[in-house]
Amino acid sequence: MRFTELLNESVAAFADLECVPVPVPKRFAEVVRKEMDGELTMLTNCWAVSDCGELRTVHIFATKVNVLTLFFFPSAHRALPVYCLEQVVFGNQPIVGLLDIVCMQPMSCADRVRDFLIAERARYPQLQQADEMPDWFLSCRSGQDVFIRPRNDDDLAALTDLHLRLLRQYMVSLLAEAKTFADADAYQHLVSLNSYKHHHQRHAPGIKLMNRSFGEAWTTEYLAYLFQ
Repeated sequence: MRFTELLNESVAAFADLECVPVPVPKRFAEVVRKEMDGELTMLTNCWAVSDCGELRTVHIFATKVNVLTLFFFPSAHRALPVYCLEQVVFGNQPIVGLLDIVCMQPMSCADRVRDFLIAERARYPQLQQADEMPDWFLSCRSGQDVFIRPRNDDDLAALTDLHLRLLRQYMVSLLAEAKTFADADAYQHLVSLNSYKHHHQRHAPGIKLMNRSFGEAWTTEYLAYLFQ
């Protein structure tokens, strides 16, 4: 199944840290709906990573659809960025790939985040930034992000390789060295994180697919949970 190995490798990247599964409500953890050409399944998982934050993943798959969404949301009291990855495949054609590391407010690691992402991205010249990006992404991106319209599986494989390099060689060490915010900065960080999550809750690109397959009421409840 496409993306299963990628999900396993992404979680395994945090093996040197305390990475503990967080129970997902039963009605969200695994959802299956009948489609005209078979079944559509959505799997949701969550892990607490030390006391630094949570890793949340969503995998949607059916005969003609494969979608992977991954977020690391830092704890408000930790000076850490949000990390996100999304890959979308319809049939056998990759449609979208994106990756970003976003500092929600000024923090000591911000320059390091920017410089590392720029340097690592330079290793993958085939990852050409899309000429047009959706408004929902333009309003929340870091500016050093990757947003591609993959030409083929090789482009998606390059994005996967970049993602795993970033997790293994950068994010894990960043989490291990994470600074703690003072109370006032932690509060502002919380406000910024909630704003970012609310933005994605309202503009998640999979909303139309989920509304059609699972219903609008369930989708609204699910997204409120995922981006809480």
